[in-house]
Amino acid sequence: MRTPSFVLPALVLALSCAGNVPCARASALADSSAATLEGAAHAIAFPSPADRRWQTGFARRDRLQHASLSFVLAGACRTAGRPRGEAFAFTLSLGVLKEVRDARHGTFDVVDLAADAIGAALGSALPGAGGD
Repeated sequence: MRTPSFVLPALVLALSCAGNVPCARASALADSSAATLEGAAHAIAFPSPADRRWQTGFARRDRLQHASLSFVLAGACRTAGRPRGEAFAFTLSLGVLKEVRDARHGTFDVVDLAADAIGAALGSALPGAGGD
């Protein structure tokens, strides 16, 4: 059974937008004519504890982007007919290269690499063009 073509883009869109909810709320507050400049600055500078949970840890926006991009790349390899192992290795190698580049300008983040591996594993588990 093949996955409908709209499922993958919808999943990527949902994962990439998940981290934008607190920013959208702060932006709406800043644009509101009832909010004062001080109130808007306070809302942006000090998000609520519920918002901070999404900005830290494994589910923070950057890591969701790592996982979703790896998922899409591995899924694209599988759709192109590449074997599971090859799709996983290719996608993870891109994640390693990105982290090596980051290490030159900051720090190598192992948790970002773990998010890449999770996305690559899920994407390479998709059924391929050859039916395997």
